[in-house]
Amino acid sequence: EHDDKDDALFAKLREYQREAIHGLRQGFRAGHKSQVLVAPTGSGKTLVASYLMKKAAEKKTRVAFLVDRVSLVDQTSAVLDQYGIDHGVIQADHWRAKPWELVQVCSAQTLEKRGFIPDLQMLVVDEAHCMRKATADLIKGRPDLLVFALTATPLAKGMKDIYSNVVNVTTTNALIEAKFLVPLKMYAA
Repeated sequence: EHDDKDDALFAKLREYQREAIHGLRQGFRAGHKSQVLVAPTGSGKTLVASYLMKKAAEKKTRVAFLVDRVSLVDQTSAVLDQYGIDHGVIQADHWRAKPWELVQVCSAQTLEKRGFIPDLQMLVVDEAHCMRKATADLIKGRPDLLVFALTATPLAKGMKDIYSNVVNVTTTNALIEAKFLVPLKMYAA
């Protein structure tokens, strides 16, 4: 059903990242229009989202990757560049404004002022625990919109009212054990 095996980006993904993609796809097939991918900081949630956005764009699906901090706009854009994913940026006076591209990296603040993309078909919400009223209203008001959100800390009040499925495929300890993350050292002043 998917041509993942022949996809160069998919081949670069770690097994737990592939499991995350599979879990989100299963959730959509089961009727969950709004899901959360929970994974530790440093696990590659943006890479998982990049892969799914690439596949959506190949099917001519309009996708927005929504970030709540200006620093994340360029960081996400750089990841998409790294993997050859054509995209534009929606942020005030950004040099990469390309509204014709199917994939857009969007500042939440800019979209809240301008209004959300009218023909949007898929929304990726970064830092989902930073609950923004306009984003929550969009998700609740657009039952046709496919949504998946990314977070390491799914503990914000109200998340359960917006997202109907949680995909969680690894832990910090598992990533440390696999040597994908370094062991934590705690310091106190």
